[in-house]
Amino acid sequence: MSEENVERFRRIYEEWYARHELGPGFLAEEVDWINPHDAVERGIRKGADSFNDAIRSVFEAWEDARFETDRIIESGEVIALGHVRGRGRTAGLEVSRAHGEIWTFRDGRVIRMRWFHRHSETLKAAGLSE
Repeated sequence: MSEENVERFRRIYEEWYARHELGPGFLAEEVDWINPHDAVERGIRKGADSFNDAIRSVFEAWEDARFETDRIIESGEVIALGHVRGRGRTAGLEVSRAHGEIWTFRDGRVIRMRWFHRHSETLKAAGLSE
């Protein structure tokens, strides 16, 4: 099961970049997108439509935004650590910063994605240490 979820995670990002949304084969209808407490848009987006709205908002604000994973840990959930890179559409500022995500799957589809500004926060939320 663990390798299946890691492969799903990789296919999700292929779809994410190609279409700027995820189809129903990837997302459970009751999926949650959870922003960190210090995000510009805090809180939880509930449901597949809101999840895809969040993806589209990333590409509305950022030109060629990419999450480059450096490390993937499978522990029942997929924990991805890496860096977000992109250029702001308005000001054209280049950004590269640490980024982490925790993906939870059920029956082969995402039921929750949480993201973080720091690897340490990601690992702590997953119950792991650095």
